[in-house]
Amino acid sequence: MARIRAVMERNRLMKALINLQSNARACIYTEPLWGVPVNLYLPLVAKYMEALGLDAVQIGVVATVNLLSQMVSSLISGVITDKFGRRRTTAIVDLICWALPFLIWMNAQGFAWFIAAALLNGTWRITENSWGLLLVEDAPPSLLVSIYSLSTIAGLLAGFAAPLTSLLVRGFSLVNTMRGLYFFAFVCIMVKIVVLQLMTRETTAGTKRMAELRGKSILHALRGSRRVMLGMFREKPLMLVLGIMACVMVIRGATDNFWPLLLTGALGIREETLPLLSGLRSLAMLAFFFTLAPRLNPRRYFGPMALGLIIMAALYLMLFLLPPHLGWAVFPGVLAEALSLSILIPLFSSLQQLLLDKQERARMFGFSLAFCLLITSPFGTVNGLLSRLHLSLPMLLSAMLALLGCFFLTRLRKILDGARFDEN
Repeated sequence: MARIRAVMERNRLMKALINLQSNARACIYTEPLWGVPVNLYLPLVAKYMEALGLDAVQIGVVATVNLLSQMVSSLISGVITDKFGRRRTTAIVDLICWALPFLIWMNAQGFAWFIAAALLNGTWRITENSWGLLLVEDAPPSLLVSIYSLSTIAGLLAGFAAPLTSLLVRGFSLVNTMRGLYFFAFVCIMVKIVVLQLMTRETTAGTKRMAELRGKSILHALRGSRRVMLGMFREKPLMLVLGIMACVMVIRGATDNFWPLLLTGALGIREETLPLLSGLRSLAMLAFFFTLAPRLNPRRYFGPMALGLIIMAALYLMLFLLPPHLGWAVFPGVLAEALSLSILIPLFSSLQQLLLDKQERARMFGFSLAFCLLITSPFGTVNGLLSRLHLSLPMLLSAMLALLGCFFLTRLRKILDGARFDEN
């Protein structure tokens, strides 16, 4: 056993997984209870909405409503997280943003059901703040990239079950399969909420902030938010990182909502193939995270992030130009996307945390998310309108946004050249 452990610890990511302590350990070990069921149903969401009568514009409106809900939630996420604590906030909001929407999606009958679920689900930005701080706040800064990589890997494990989803779609129809997957997700998230509460404790910074705000109203907790927000806008490196994040968020939104419509509508790919493609992406990302993530360092971010964004631009331009008889090219395209995301996700998440003010991390994290979402929220409807004109147009927009991300990255390099990050 000791020999197996020694071999595993030669990989920095596996070493971090084995040696995780306290809250980070609990958050990472329970994350598959959320990540696996979500990634099982996610490739089929757009087709599920289409099967229940929604058109491309309505699907885009649902995406925009969800993003607007996320934006509002992000604005108040820091205050709520500070007032009620990282641990308690995570439990309560997980019920609101995941458990209840799973039940609505499972029983959905039309457009209004998806709008209601989108409003509730958008509050996940609150728990992203609280859970994210519970995950990293008491962890060593040197482990940030590894921890963010492991949290993403927890969801990628669903790739192993993708063939089962394809078989279910073939045997029980798309709608029945999705209703079953949503019920499975509901059960998993309820287990996760209970187990996470039993395995975690409030962070040191969270305990301090709760004590400072005890007996005071939410309005009191909001004091100083204008100062914090203005301070964030003055931090040019942080704003450029958020610009890159916003570009990637829009691209991933187009992938979630309109990539499936392009594949099945214009390229002739069958519905039951979508989970297999998603599974291939997940398994490829899993492999890349274990091989690439241990070598990533937020202090040497430029080369890897530039590569990731250039791959994205080339991929989505290819999808825009791809004729139906070359539909097989989406398979290597999925591998290329997996490579780019495996580079970008841990790096910009780590850069964001390193650039946030350490004393106002919760509020700045929330405000930074709100800023990204304010920019990205109209793009759900925009992509819906583009998709109505031609199914491939959202891919062209994604390629242009990847190039815009490259421009932001170049500006960031000029500002941070020679700068030192504070790890305290």
